[in-house]
Amino acid sequence: MDLITEKQLKRNIIHWYPEQKNKEILQIGIVDKDIIEELCTKFQKVIIVVKNEKQKQKILEENNFENLEVIINFSELGNKKIDYISLIGTMENYEINNETKAYKKLQKILDIASNYINDESKIILVVDNKYGMKFWTTLQAQKNILCNQTFALSKTMIEKILKEKGFEYFKYYYVLPDYKVPNAIFTDKYLPNMESIHRNFLYGEEDYVSFNQTDAYIEILKEDPEKFKFFANSFFIEIGKKQFEDNNIKFVSYTNIRKKEYMIQTIIYENTVEKTNMPEEAKTHIESIKNNIEIMKQRNIKTVDKYENGKIVSKFIENGKSYEKVLLDLLIAEKFDEFFECINKYKIGLLTKLEEVEYSNIKEENIFTKYNIDCKDEIQSLKFVKYGLWDLIFQNAFYIDNELYFYDQEWFAYNIPVEFIIYRAIAYFPSAHAFIKTEELYRRLGLENYLDIFQKLDNILQQNIRDENIWKMHNSTKTGQTLINMYNNKEKELEKEVEKYIQVTNEEKSKQEKLIEENKELNRIINDLLKERETICNSKSWKITKPMRWISEKLNKN
Repeated sequence: MDLITEKQLKRNIIHWYPEQKNKEILQIGIVDKDIIEELCTKFQKVIIVVKNEKQKQKILEENNFENLEVIINFSELGNKKIDYISLIGTMENYEINNETKAYKKLQKILDIASNYINDESKIILVVDNKYGMKFWTTLQAQKNILCNQTFALSKTMIEKILKEKGFEYFKYYYVLPDYKVPNAIFTDKYLPNMESIHRNFLYGEEDYVSFNQTDAYIEILKEDPEKFKFFANSFFIEIGKKQFEDNNIKFVSYTNIRKKEYMIQTIIYENTVEKTNMPEEAKTHIESIKNNIEIMKQRNIKTVDKYENGKIVSKFIENGKSYEKVLLDLLIAEKFDEFFECINKYKIGLLTKLEEVEYSNIKEENIFTKYNIDCKDEIQSLKFVKYGLWDLIFQNAFYIDNELYFYDQEWFAYNIPVEFIIYRAIAYFPSAHAFIKTEELYRRLGLENYLDIFQKLDNILQQNIRDENIWKMHNSTKTGQTLINMYNNKEKELEKEVEKYIQVTNEEKSKQEKLIEENKELNRIINDLLKERETICNSKSWKITKPMRWISEKLNKN
């Protein structure tokens, strides 16, 4: 992961928060320099109180902001009242009289904070959830759930402490995967669904993971989305003694998986959705999206997006039905012919609006030649379009009054087969594959002969966008060794050992059986000899010669 990407992931926890240019904020405890930079950008003045001179010097060496002040003792504040108190990571990083129990620790921190606030002040508490899914999935469960932690608290515990301390008003934000590397921030007004829960983008997990977090969340959402709140990994909580003005933010998401030049932040407000660049390097990408919106307008493709003041803005459609859901309803109703008919109409509409071009005119200049994919013989029968908005998939379209309205059209390339757009629409429509076999889906849509080159093209396009280091980290959480895999692997190892043992045992058994047979033969010979001896000893000749044998033995001894 490059430095810029790493910096951006850390500051995501506060980057989305509305600017408070005329307000002061007090951060209790040392915090990452990238979060400090974000605070200094958003607030008129930032004061950080730390435990010792070493921590103070570290912050001052790493940060050079005129509006930053670092202190060691709260007494330096005097009777000053602060607009905001920030407790970002305070539960984990700031010691309070060697307190080891999280419950008492938060009580003491709030007692201190209360000395420097008024009725209009806000406290921002950012803390891990004691019952967060990440703590159930690892061998840390006993330590983090069963024991009294120094840094994590449940939602019930937090609310009890807040009410004890006179804080009656608070707004929860539920952070995934956690507050250290946020990728999605939900609220009570916007809880995750089957699609958005996949934004729980994991960045590697501890060893011996017993199950995948996202899979567990999906099962919980099936039963009751409200139960998600109990298992959210981290909380971001706005707290006040009096009712404060709501910022109307319902949901925040980041594209952390991407290279820095494509990273954007999406915020859903009460009535609008805004997309902004994350970080500065991604401004060009916002401009590209703006150009794509213009292309859609020119080609009579309806869109809910528009460009305003460096942002992509759209109306939030509360009860909008995606075209993917329209198609899914047909599958649920077993109207399979109608399902394929709708997709074919969709394809024809794209051919018309995106301007079909003859292959002979673009055979040397198309999406395949651009990425050096050798497939000239395979693609001549495809229908190419000039304006290749290749992310016009079903889930990126609302179905409103029998018309399609598209959004999130970030990508464009000239001269792309319309069949590739349909291929992606099906490939990124996992629910459809549960009703119709994948091979049948592609066959009915006439795509079966192009799957290899389409998959190769899609892989190249994705590789150009995503940060490979983050992708590998995330991918390891899907394919890494879980407890179940570990047990299965161990079982396989044991089976191999048993096979070896059985093999060795059989060999030994064979040897033993051979020895037994040899022993039987020896015993038979011995028995024969003993019988022969007995016969000899009982014979007259043996008895007659006995004195002679005695004389012979004596002579031999002499």
